[in-house]
Formats: sequence, structure tokens, C-alpha cells
Amino acid sequence: MRYLKENNFNVVSLSKFIEYYKKGYFPPKTVSITIDDGYKSTMKAFKVIKKYNYPFTVFLYMEAIDRYPDFLTKKQLNELKSYGKVEFGNHSYSHEHFAIVKNPKEFEKKFKEDTLKAEKKFIKLLGFKPKFYAYPYGDYNNLVVKILKELGYKAGFTQDPSSAGVYSNIFAIQRQPVVGHWGSLKHFKKILNYEQLPVVEYKPEFGLINTDNINIFAKIKNWQNYISCGVYISEKGWLKLEKKDNILFLINKIKINRQKNRIGFSCFNKQTKKWATYFYMIVRE
Repeated sequence: MRYLKENNFNVVSLSKFIEYYKKGYFPPKTVSITIDDGYKSTMKAFKVIKKYNYPFTVFLYMEAIDRYPDFLTKKQLNELKSYGKVEFGNHSYSHEHFAIVKNPKEFEKKFKEDTLKAEKKFIKLLGFKPKFYAYPYGDYNNLVVKILKELGYKAGFTQDPSSAGVYSNIFAIQRQPVVGHWGSLKHFKKILNYEQLPVVEYKPEFGLINTDNINIFAKIKNWQNYISCGVYISEKGWLKLEKKDNILFLINKIKINRQKNRIGFSCFNKQTKKWATYFYMIVRE
């Protein structure tokens, strides 16, 4: 938090973040802070964040909240609310993986029931319905997105490790993890120096796919600015991309074996001298 303050980052709430997104413009160095699950350790983070008067969002694993000893109690939720700069979002009731689909109808039914069950407890404890949803384990697909839209959610947040911005899908907004071996100040500085790659079209699209042989390409804006482009596939690692004008592509199809893969495009911006990235998830049916 001290690094953000000393380096003049624009720390905003998720609501303000979405407001910027809808306007199609983010002020320089804009950052939004989120915390998943709602462990009691959130209160330790709260003390630090409050010191800097920053807003932040807690996504709540509702089965555990005010029930399991390692998680926030109703009293602690009220303490957070009293700060006035904390937003709360839904992080599911059961905290299951919601990506792989065996039976679409059963999957949709299960996810919808889980979400509504979480909402019921959320409303009981906090007095209002959540408008943001963070996917447990970062797992999601297009069926999940469809249901969240039907239930009135305004945005969904992933764990796809890249910078978010105006080119993000509003129900697949990327977040950079700052936890475990990614929790060092060195890593923190590194990810804050990334920018979003202006991807306007890509294949395969996020969510469910029905093939294990995929063509990969992305169409980017301001393509003249970008060099040294590559693509990351979870089970393959980094691969070099070909670039023809505004199109990034692999010459050959890639055979994938895993049911879940994250795909990430990366290029170096000659103008800003920064790496630009764009990540998302695909799930093989």
C-alpha cells in the first residue's frame, strides 16, 4: 500500500472501476484492490488499507462467512461496512469449481442454485444484493456468464493474470494475483508496470470449446507499436506468435489435452516501453 501511495497510483473502488470501463477510459495508473474468500485475515489487511484511506472489495465465500472459525463474522462485516469504503461481492456459496461441463442443463441448474443460495445469506448479513461476482478458483465459462447476466449481476472477475481495462469482457475482468510466491514487492512492482494489450478479437473465444485442436489468433489495435509477441497456453507454456499487420497468430493448430487452459497474449509496446498482456480461460467440452 505504501508503494501505491508513494508512486501516485489512482486506487479506486470496483464501482468506480466499472464506471471508467463503461466510459471507455481509465486514468493513468488506476488500480482496484480485491480480496477473495473473507478469511479473518481480511481484518489484518483492512488495518493496512484503512491507514492509506483506500477503497477495496471483499468477495465472500458465503457458506463459510459467519459460520467457520477462520472466516469473518457478522460483527466483523459490520466493522468493515462502517469504514464506508468497502464493497462486497459474491464468491459463491459452496466455493466449487464452475468451469467443466458434463451436462449443460444440470450445470446451469447447480450454478444458479448455488448463486441464489449465496445471495440469500449475503442479503441476510449485509442487507443488499451483490452486483459483482468473483469466480471461485478463477474458473468460469460462458454458461456461468449467461446465468450471472440473467440474475442481474453487473460484472464478473477472474483470476486470469493480466492487466484489466477497456478491452476486457465485463464478465471476464482480469485480476493480478498478489499471494504466495507472487506476493513479493518485486513481483508487485512488475505487474503494476504491465498494461493491457488492446485485443479487439480473438480465437478461440473464452469459455466452452468443442474441439481439442485449436487455431489461435488475436486482432489488436495500434499494431505498429507492438513487437516480440507470444502466446501462453497453460499446458504448453510460451510460444512465439507470427504477426501480420494487426493479426497475431500461430501458423499451425495446437492440440490440447487438458480440459481447462488459460491463454494469454503478450507483446512489448515500443512506445511505452512496457509489456502488454491479455489473458482468458477456455474449457474443452
